[in-house]
Amino acid sequence: MTLDDARRAEVAELVRRYGYERRDEPFRLTSGGWSHDYVDGKHAVASGAALRLVCQAMIDAVGERFDVVGGPTMGADAAAHGVSLLSGAGWFSIRKEPKGHGRGAWVEGTRLEGGEKVLMVEDVVSTGASLLGGVTKVRELGAQVFAATAILDRSPAAGARIEAAGIRWVPLLRWSDIGIEPL
Repeated sequence: MTLDDARRAEVAELVRRYGYERRDEPFRLTSGGWSHDYVDGKHAVASGAALRLVCQAMIDAVGERFDVVGGPTMGADAAAHGVSLLSGAGWFSIRKEPKGHGRGAWVEGTRLEGGEKVLMVEDVVSTGASLLGGVTKVRELGAQVFAATAILDRSPAAGARIEAAGIRWVPLLRWSDIGIEPL
């Protein structure tokens, strides 16, 4: 499924208004690329109304039932919690490194034990590397990642990498929806 034009426009306006900043000097992205366009997905969904809008759009765009939703912390945390609340699915966050005590877990929240149908989420995706690293951790636990979504896909390469990993890629917005150049 995809978003209807009205919902896409609403999400795009939200991102442009609260999450977008054009910088005079280029800066290095987490992915390693350079850009003048800074997109802060976490700030874009910092209000309850904005988070509800984006999370419901994610559920609608994916259009399938799933058991658990999550992704790499911090980018996925707000969306994972919001989608969980609206859908009734469990949620999880993937740590940047395993917990140093207790279970030594990479994945916190719902304990993935194998066979769960998982939706991966992120705020902004540039290369897909962070999301795909999370997919590896989830698959190691036996869960089945069937789809991934994000507020914004900044690059055609990201979607190609995600789909090459056997995951349906359903971003809410692409770079052109907010008027920026792809990476």
